[in-house]
Amino acid sequence: MKYLLITFFALSISFAQSPKKILKKLGEDPVFFIDSINVEKGDLQRYDPNQISSVTVYKDKEAIALLGEDGKDGVIYIETKVFCKKRYWKYFVSKSSEYNQFVSSYENDMNVQYVLNERVLKEGFEGDLAAIDDVVFKSIKLISKEELIKKYQIEDKDYGFQIISETPKDLYHGNRKF
Repeated sequence: MKYLLITFFALSISFAQSPKKILKKLGEDPVFFIDSINVEKGDLQRYDPNQISSVTVYKDKEAIALLGEDGKDGVIYIETKVFCKKRYWKYFVSKSSEYNQFVSSYENDMNVQYVLNERVLKEGFEGDLAAIDDVVFKSIKLISKEELIKKYQIEDKDYGFQIISETPKDLYHGNRKF
């Protein structure tokens, strides 16, 4: 129950509403997905809230369009940091042979500094990078250790990648993180 409340607190931050208001709007039996897998409400307790990267809430017509009548009480879609990391790793590998060369698997980016549109990403950025797709993606470029130090004053990473992207159009409607 503790993790469920923390998850709903995260939802309230996403929508600038209290958890009670969100629950009231959702109905009594929303459908939950974690990393694209349908789970029961009780399964949420197994997840550490620090591993949650993004939460998307679908309600009313949007939820019914996704799941039919099963979505009538709403749909809550949760993605973990690892799930998001796998998604952006696959995407960037498909866009850059340099990225594939330097980051051979999603687990191998501990010494990588990501810079998104000149914003140095420090913590909790997995959802931001996972939100990048062909609609908003512009480019990805390797940043050398020397450039990381000179331009960004970052000395604890071996290299970096600068990602240039537009901001998703539905960012402020609660459907995308960035």
